[in-house]
Amino acid sequence: MIPELRHLNGLDYLVVALYMVMVAGVGVYVARFNRASGDYFKGGGQIPWGLSAVSLFMSGFSAFMFVGAAGFTYRNGSGALLLFSTAFPAYLLGYVLYGRLWRRTRIDTPMQFLARRFSPGTTYFYTLLAVVPNVLILGISIYTLCIFVSTALGFHETPFDLGLFVVSGFQLSMLVTGVVMVFYTLLGGLWAVMVTDAMQFVVLLLVTLLVLPVVYLALGRGSLSDGVVRLVQEAPEGFFSLRLHDRPALFWPAYLVNIVLGYNVNWHIAQRYYSVPDERDTKKMALWCAAGSLVLPLFWVAPVLGARVLFPDLSALWPGLSEPSEAAFVTLAMALLPHGLLGLMVAAMFAATMSSADTTFNWLAAVLTKDVYVPLRRRLRGAVPPERRQLAVGKLTVAVLGAVSIAVALSMAQYGGAFDVYLRANSLYSPPMFLPVLLGLVYTRTPWWSGMASFGVGVLCVLGVGMWANALHGIPNEGLGAVFAEIHVQVWGMEMGRYEMNTLVGVVAGVACFFGTALFDRRTGAFAERITRLEADLATPAYAGAGPPDLKGLQAYRLSGRLCLALGVVLAGIALATGSGLNMAGAGLALLIGLGLEAGTRRYLRRPASTEALP
Repeated sequence: MIPELRHLNGLDYLVVALYMVMVAGVGVYVARFNRASGDYFKGGGQIPWGLSAVSLFMSGFSAFMFVGAAGFTYRNGSGALLLFSTAFPAYLLGYVLYGRLWRRTRIDTPMQFLARRFSPGTTYFYTLLAVVPNVLILGISIYTLCIFVSTALGFHETPFDLGLFVVSGFQLSMLVTGVVMVFYTLLGGLWAVMVTDAMQFVVLLLVTLLVLPVVYLALGRGSLSDGVVRLVQEAPEGFFSLRLHDRPALFWPAYLVNIVLGYNVNWHIAQRYYSVPDERDTKKMALWCAAGSLVLPLFWVAPVLGARVLFPDLSALWPGLSEPSEAAFVTLAMALLPHGLLGLMVAAMFAATMSSADTTFNWLAAVLTKDVYVPLRRRLRGAVPPERRQLAVGKLTVAVLGAVSIAVALSMAQYGGAFDVYLRANSLYSPPMFLPVLLGLVYTRTPWWSGMASFGVGVLCVLGVGMWANALHGIPNEGLGAVFAEIHVQVWGMEMGRYEMNTLVGVVAGVACFFGTALFDRRTGAFAERITRLEADLATPAYAGAGPPDLKGLQAYRLSGRLCLALGVVLAGIALATGSGLNMAGAGLALLIGLGLEAGTRRYLRRPASTEALP
């Protein structure tokens, strides 16, 4: 018997609304932390490692974990568990090498590294090719989240009268999501991103910890062990093998390459590493994330494995969705969670995407302010603009980027398959873009133009091979279809699709070009001075000086704890009103985490070095 699905009611909407208010309030509270642009874009280099680790972990998330990852697991079975644990070796590489190197660069924005390692022109080159795609991806992320949530949960076409105009539930969800993200990121900068990421991590953890046992209790009709037995007995053949049924063998190395790049030298990852006080903190961050990447995927994958037995035909339940398997996790929540926690699940989906998008807002604003506006102002007027002006420009940039991203999201209605388009777009430029960064941090014997050459040659080779593959398949080399249409080719007996082909070509061409330029390495003039200073910094440990604890970091911890306490109180109130044991369990977990953070902060303040009190 298939469990009956329930849609959101007033309690659920209340939970979602309160969550949005809490997140927006964070921006107002931590705005006082930002006295200069360095505070706004890197937390003054004083972000506590615990907050930075949670934010580092969360910044790689979006609704993908509840949508794309759920669909992938539903189709492929336990092979997904291995796939989503591949971040473990990537984080270990950060532990061994890249975390401390990023901290030693002593930069304020990610692309300042490009100016130091290569040239200021490389920064403009990357900005031109990186900012626009990321703004589009922000809009696509908002669109993908909201179209799925609003459709699956039943308010896609529901009209909402806002007084001046009437919008659909889908449009309203995009507007609210975009405005809240822009609001707290604009006011609070990186401090707001860190605190809200911590809150979003708690929400994700609560939902997944509660869904996991409930699924297997439902499978076993009240018995966890019987639920596991039923899954083993009724799952499709091959469901527990590690082979991916809808991907070629080359998907594994291609995916691992993108994970290593994405978790070590992607701009938001670099920002987390250089924003902590001490390079030893980067090791703690990377190790914590590595451990989490082994354990936490189990809590997301295991419930969806059960969905394959509980809901064997999702296409019948969701005929309006282009990929019904992506509704697996949401279907479980709608069938098994009580009202209140159902609203928290929706908040968790928004939280996952917001934690990724707010990070992008902040580093894009940092790049456009520090790496574009300040140099242009210096060149045109002969002076660096004051910190207050830089801070104002940074906030204005966040607002503009947010408005453009919301506009992109609202205009995406005529397109489909945004998630697949995103994956193929990412493979088109990500390996060529980040390989010079990955290699340039550890090998400095290439000329100033090697970054641009490697990036440019990599993208051109990917496009060229893609056009060849299109010709083989009779696909016209015109329009977006020439870039995003799926293909299947065999090279030297190896089958690959466009994602695998783009990654392989980008890596081979980019690496060959980067090391090929070493034959032309000439250290003269300004480049010689820059690279010599960078090499000296990379060889010099970045340790924090002795002194009292940074009170802004402690306030951020305390604020995170109090947000958890507030969430626990809300869930406890709903539990009392509905008599739901699951809501009370969620309340208890939230209160426990909040009390733990509050107690930890107080204990730290009682140390002898602590001479001030927190408000």
